[in-house]
Amino acid sequence: MPDVSARTRIKRNAQRAEYDRAAIYKILDGQQICHVAYVIDGEPRLIPTLFMRRDDYIYLHGNRQAALLEHVGAGGLAVISVMALDGVVVARSGFHCSMNYHSVTLFGHGERVSGDEHLSVLNDFVNALIPGHGDAVRPPSAQELAATTAVRVKIEEAVAKIRTGPPIDDDEDLAADVWAGEIPVSRQVLAAIPAPDLKPGLDVPDYIHRFGRTT
Repeated sequence: MPDVSARTRIKRNAQRAEYDRAAIYKILDGQQICHVAYVIDGEPRLIPTLFMRRDDYIYLHGNRQAALLEHVGAGGLAVISVMALDGVVVARSGFHCSMNYHSVTLFGHGERVSGDEHLSVLNDFVNALIPGHGDAVRPPSAQELAATTAVRVKIEEAVAKIRTGPPIDDDEDLAADVWAGEIPVSRQVLAAIPAPDLKPGLDVPDYIHRFGRTT
């Protein structure tokens, strides 16, 4: 289990916290976008970006001149957050209106990825974004490899926070003439749209049909 420290231990609504590695990694593996926060020259920065997990590391990639990747690649500390919205909680009072969600916040120091792992990580990012597509595309060119940096952040401290269920209203509000309940929210994947310059005769591959679908 990643270390639990004062900055990752949940104090408010502590019953919603989850420190188990398997639970944390399950949430991470179900998401593609994270927000990475770091400090440079005494000022905070916050960047949304694609990520993937391998073992106990979060991997990031992008332009080799990106300040975030330079910071992380040099061993800098970063805090990474992911969240998925599961529903809107409608309470009888504004104070108790909320959201159902599952989220992870983690802290770790980074390092640059180099050598054979660099190419491997970039190929895996294609499949992290579009599962199955990595086997269809051409390998990156030498110029593309040189222009793209990959870094990883060790998951040193992490916590998941999860809210589920109906609103928790005050007893005195239960008789109010106000509707209360949950509005489930889910991601919708629509039919793929071919590129206007697509080579004639190419059918949509099965892995595109399956994109975002669990059945």
